[in-house]
Parts: sequence; structure tokens; C-alpha cells
Amino acid sequence: MFNVNRVTLLGNATRDPEVHATKAGREISVIGLATSHVWKDAKGERKSEPEYHRLVCFGTLGALAQKRIRKGAPLYAEGRLHTSRWENPQGESMSRTEIVVDRLVLLSAKKGGKIESAEAPVEVEAA
Repeated sequence: MFNVNRVTLLGNATRDPEVHATKAGREISVIGLATSHVWKDAKGERKSEPEYHRLVCFGTLGALAQKRIRKGAPLYAEGRLHTSRWENPQGESMSRTEIVVDRLVLLSAKKGGKIESAEAPVEVEAA
């Protein structure tokens, strides 16, 4: 049986990256990313629905994110879905699904609305 857990997103950073550490002391960068679903309704009016994602970057990719990404920056990200589960202090079960990024491309807008890569993509193999 084959399985695929792959996510591809193109959107804008909602804030500067946040730096956290795992329980094991591994440093990670967390990036908020906004994407939009755009369609026309029955009257032909353009509608847009935003969606917000949590990107998690480890190692070299996390270091790049900390140095180069700022709020509003256009980004292309590839990775896999990962759901974390825990109990809050009140004993309630909590969960959060995030994208563990293994490829991130920093983009810049160009005249005419075309997008151009700001640099060669940085690729990190998923562990």
C-alpha cells in the first residue's frame, strides 16, 4: 500500500519567525503562513477565504528562516503534515496540525505581478 503525506503552499508570512526549542533542546523556527481560497459566487462576485498555517522549520532551514523571513514575505513551502497532541493544565486534550517544512523558497514580487525567486531554493532532507 502506498502513502503520501505531502503539502505544498504558496502564501505570505503572517509574522516574523518565532524561535522555540523542543524538549530535547533542538532549536526550531515557527512561521505563520496565510493562503487564500478564491472563487466567484453565483452572482459572479469574487470571494476570498483566508486559511492560516503553522510552518515548522528545523536545522539549516530554521536558521535561514530566522535571518531572512519577515512579516508579509511571499513564501513557497513544501513539507509534511504532523499533528501534535497534549493535555492542557485543565486536563483537556488538545491538538494542533502543522507543516514540517523540508523545502522553503523565499520569493519576491516583480513588476507585472510575476513572482521571482529571491535566491536558489534551500532544500533540507526530512529526517
